[in-house]
Amino acid sequence: MSDERTGREIRFSELNWLGRAVYLTGHVARAAGSVLEMAVDQAAELFADAEKAFKEGLDPGVEDAKILEEYEEPRRKKK
Repeated sequence: MSDERTGREIRFSELNWLGRAVYLTGHVARAAGSVLEMAVDQAAELFADAEKAFKEGLDPGVEDAKILEEYEEPRRKKK
């Protein structure tokens, strides 16, 4: 790890407990941000694909679903 302001290299083993806490918190926050960004990107891509499929419509050679037969199941008696 290097300090961009002074140009010197900082070793994790040389940091005190506060420096280590800040360093680790920064890395955890960066990793969590990356995971969140990936999840949002995937959700946006899924939404865009679903919207595109909806707007394009169905294949004209395929008919809508039809109900072939309806029946009722007998209700069970409560104990």
